[in-house]
Amino acid sequence: MSPSRVARIESATNFLVLQHATALGTVIHATPLIPALHETVPGCRIAVAASGFGLEVLRNNPGIDSLFETPSPLRDLAGAVRALRAQNPFREAPYVTLTPTGNERTKVALQAVLSGAATRIGFTVVPELYRVPMSFDFSRSQIANNLRIVEALGHAVEHFEPQVFFTAEDAAGARRLLVDSGACLDRPFAVFITQTSVTQRKSWRAERFQQIASFLFEQYGMMPVFVGTAAESDAIEKLRGGLRIHSVNVAGKTNLPGLAALMSLAKVGVSLDTGPLHIARAVGLPTVVIAPAWSPPVEWLPVGDSRFRILKNADMPAATPDYIIDEVSVDDVTGALTDLLQVHPRQTESTART
Repeated sequence: MSPSRVARIESATNFLVLQHATALGTVIHATPLIPALHETVPGCRIAVAASGFGLEVLRNNPGIDSLFETPSPLRDLAGAVRALRAQNPFREAPYVTLTPTGNERTKVALQAVLSGAATRIGFTVVPELYRVPMSFDFSRSQIANNLRIVEALGHAVEHFEPQVFFTAEDAAGARRLLVDSGACLDRPFAVFITQTSVTQRKSWRAERFQQIASFLFEQYGMMPVFVGTAAESDAIEKLRGGLRIHSVNVAGKTNLPGLAALMSLAKVGVSLDTGPLHIARAVGLPTVVIAPAWSPPVEWLPVGDSRFRILKNADMPAATPDYIIDEVSVDDVTGALTDLLQVHPRQTESTART
């Protein structure tokens, strides 16, 4: 791939996005960049070189002309460079390489440089290698920071929400999984995201989740469906053991598009501030978020969005080693759910993205 420099970046119409972020939320919060580019640069072409979560999150995105896998340059720089050079998505046409948040590392920049990408814009720790280097503004959200890339290209941009798309096959698979796990599709269900890394200090007590599950079942006839990773399944099973109502555990049984499809079928969500929450947001699932006191909501959470109720009842500069979100009560959550279900009585059939 020979270097192809864009003389005036505001006239660029070809964009190569590098997506090697290792955190699920970081990848999802970069997806608004795709519709923003199409909105501000009509007729543009977008290619994405990705690894890890990026491939799953972006797999079905209709705004991407070419999505291809390369090794992560953080683990295999030489392989990542070879794979990108082999793809050569724009041939000899000029293009701009974009690196959203989570792709700041030097080796990501080197993948672009050594592959011949001459014009580079975005977040980086090696500003000398970029035409327009950027650093994170902690007064703005992850999404707003990523949309600053569009501003750096010389275009005004509005807010766009995250997007995760799924196919009709994913939707059918989600229905089969629910039935095979013991769910009745004639009964509405609520998604529960109850687990997070212990190092994140964002947990809520199991007995409180149990009370919320019972409330939704008794008041609205909703079955709780627990989602998460395979590693979290045992903890979920322990939580479910304290329930006297029927529930389903699908942790570790879906890929990311399949999880998005499943969430699109739900009526409401109850979630900690953790990765799968961002999938719920991306498919528009009305959700009550139990937020920790030590983490500012502005960076990650959907502040000001009426589909979400963010419960953050205390503030502290940092989490203590034994911190649990005890300041958010069961009554806080049931009240937020009651309000949310009145304001957003979700019709799941019309909100599924395929």
